[in-house]
Amino acid sequence: MNGRLKSNLLVFVTMIGLGLLAACNPPASDQHLQEQAAQATEQAKQGSKEALADARVAAANAEKAVNDVAAGVKQGLDNKTPAAAGDRMDLNAASEADLASLPGISVGKARQIVEHRPYTSSHDLVKDGLLTERQFDEIAPKVTVH
Repeated sequence: MNGRLKSNLLVFVTMIGLGLLAACNPPASDQHLQEQAAQATEQAKQGSKEALADARVAAANAEKAVNDVAAGVKQGLDNKTPAAAGDRMDLNAASEADLASLPGISVGKARQIVEHRPYTSSHDLVKDGLLTERQFDEIAPKVTVH
């Protein structure tokens, strides 16, 4: 026999063997399929109950967080007196040491602030190129100009 014929015969015998093997395994009974479907449905039902419980907890936590934020916003809006001027540092009167105590302000930067006085607005620090907008945003609630 030549090689091609042997190869074809081997493929044919293999196919017959697989066919017989498949025929020997009986299909699952209807009762067995029903039991498997019922079991899978019960597992899905239990999983959905757990997911629903988790979703309810998450929703309650989200609602509390939203309410807390809303209360903070309302409190901020109702607060008619922002930080009193006495609580803020006057850029035209503060010492270099006081200015250097502000976040992000070095001793050298404090000296430059003093040298560029007087200011008509605290935002003049940005206009004059002494601070970046980001640096100014950090100290803005703590400074004022008189």
